[in-house]
Amino acid sequence: MAIKIELGQTQDEKRLDDLIEVLQKRSQKSAALQRVIAELKQVEDGKKEPDIKPLSLYVDTWDVIRSSRVDASKYDLLMENAKKIYDDVFTLGEHTPDFDMKAIFYRNIIHEDGALLTGGYVGASFDYNLFASFADKNNYQTLIRAIKKSDAADKVLDAVSTYGLRVREYIIDDYGYLSNLLAVTKKLIATNPENYEAIINEAAAKVERSNGVYDISPERLALVEKNVSTAEAIVASGKELFDGLELKGKTFEAMADELNEKAKNIVRISEETLDAKAKNVKAEVDVALKEYIASQKKAIIMEKDVLLKQVFSDAEAELNKYKALAKALTNNTSAEIAMLGKDADAVVDRIGRTIHNDEKINEFLTKAKVDEAILDKIEKLSVLNSASIERMAKQPEGAPVPPMPAIEPGPEAGAPLGAPGLMPPPPHVPHRHRHDGPIEPVSPLLDRSIPFADRFRMVQAEKQRRIEQGELFHEMFDDVITAVMEDVNPYLIGPSGCGKTYMIMQVGQILGLNCDDIGYINEEYDILGYVTATGEYSESNFYRLYKYGGIAFCDELDNGNSKATVKLNSFLTNKIDSSYSFPGGERVQRHPNFRVIAAGNTDGSGADVNYSTREKIEESVQQRMIPIYIDYDNRVEKAILKDYPDWFEFVCAFRKATDKWGEVCGIPASGIVTTRDTQRIRTYLENGSFTIEKILIV
Repeated sequence: MAIKIELGQTQDEKRLDDLIEVLQKRSQKSAALQRVIAELKQVEDGKKEPDIKPLSLYVDTWDVIRSSRVDASKYDLLMENAKKIYDDVFTLGEHTPDFDMKAIFYRNIIHEDGALLTGGYVGASFDYNLFASFADKNNYQTLIRAIKKSDAADKVLDAVSTYGLRVREYIIDDYGYLSNLLAVTKKLIATNPENYEAIINEAAAKVERSNGVYDISPERLALVEKNVSTAEAIVASGKELFDGLELKGKTFEAMADELNEKAKNIVRISEETLDAKAKNVKAEVDVALKEYIASQKKAIIMEKDVLLKQVFSDAEAELNKYKALAKALTNNTSAEIAMLGKDADAVVDRIGRTIHNDEKINEFLTKAKVDEAILDKIEKLSVLNSASIERMAKQPEGAPVPPMPAIEPGPEAGAPLGAPGLMPPPPHVPHRHRHDGPIEPVSPLLDRSIPFADRFRMVQAEKQRRIEQGELFHEMFDDVITAVMEDVNPYLIGPSGCGKTYMIMQVGQILGLNCDDIGYINEEYDILGYVTATGEYSESNFYRLYKYGGIAFCDELDNGNSKATVKLNSFLTNKIDSSYSFPGGERVQRHPNFRVIAAGNTDGSGADVNYSTREKIEESVQQRMIPIYIDYDNRVEKAILKDYPDWFEFVCAFRKATDKWGEVCGIPASGIVTTRDTQRIRTYLENGSFTIEKILIV
């Protein structure tokens, strides 16, 4: 018989048989355990119907109970809990609709969260309509777990079900639907049941409005009409008050006009009196100033003339001596040639030995070089001081002064005074757009033979004069012009619109140098130029600046081709005797007035959040430059907007807010409001070309 049953058993019957066998093998069999074994045998023998059907669910339930660590004396209690869950889920037993889906739900309940073992199961935790509203049934189980946290779980479930069925048609995504229900569940758990209806109505209304569904019930229309009536009454009251204020305003305006007219009369009389006095004082000051300037100018010119006459007189006397000595040497040499009849090579050799061994001739040559250096320095100082005095004497009060003139070129170094140069001219190379003018001498402000302190003092004097004329200077200007004077290739790093380009143009004006923006460097010929198909050399701006002097401004250095930028290395040396052979075949001597200034928005390490297209500058180029960080200068911006203080305060507050936002978000926010923008704002306000709203948009 046992063999027959075993052969004819279903899998669920086999599982039940195994369950009984496991329980019987326990060493200690309490009375409660024996009752359970007896009940299971009755079900196995068909003498008793299982409390939970079908048999598979019945065996699953006992497997969960057996696998727990609960004492066997509590098995009966656990089975009662399981029966209660079964009755809630399967209201019609095995004939309950969607039985298979609910069987999955039942198994999840008895396995998860210890609901079966602890008795913590929510009795009403299965709502068929809410369950069916989920495409993914696991989402329903997630929702139930959240509801279980409430002491009033049944009521919360009813409220959530009502809300969910109301909004399901507006929320297509299953996970979005679950998220919305969880949010409402959280609010319901946090409040009392009497507030549930208000909460779900408010939440449902938000979902409906977001989908274009609005409450236009008679009650709501009546409320709107009441609010409109209240608003109209307030407007009428305000109009009446405004009319009264307008009447008072007109009265005050009339009084103000009368007082204003009286004040104008008083001011006009005072101005006329003060103007007459000021004209008299100004005339007296002008006469005194002109007399003083004339006397000083005359005294300085006289002193200069005396000094120069003395120097040139001494030099002329020395030169006459040297000429006589040279003439005697020539006569002696001619006599020796005629007398000895030697060939030209022997004569030249004799002349060389004579010059080398004659102490007077060597003293003459040494003295000539010293005198030439002294005369050159005197000439430079003379031109520098005379130009300054002439400019001060001739310049009308308050008028701008042009840049200081450069010193005129003297004789070529190493050649006798008045003699032509000894170096042969370079071979002719065909050029396009060739600069055929003279090569200017070194600028006095860049001349290293003049002490730096004296040159910098002259720069500061010119800067102060421009400030008095209303010109604005960035707080980093002194650092930049110092780097240019010291020839250390400054690289200006700063956000767009902070004044880098304008500052460099000011440096060129004060130093009296031409400043050309050669732009960012994409190819080597942007620096070197190139030879055309016809064999002509097409000069670059860089070539002309290198040869004739001036500032080569490499704007947006970090936006160029890093491979081409490396070519700058050949020109970043500050040696006075540097030279370079350009593609046209000409070897060009570096002009002492040549300078390189670069600018960019990054520190050369490559792109960042604000400047995503910037290139990394080669390390070798960076090492030959001095970085100078330039930021927005509030002093300059305040001066630009001095007539519009409210706008200046707005710019500062707005920039502070954007900087704070950048700190919070981890994204630098520079460049939103720039110094360039403040100049535009001032222009728009002065011209009245844009309204405040347009200015904020532009």
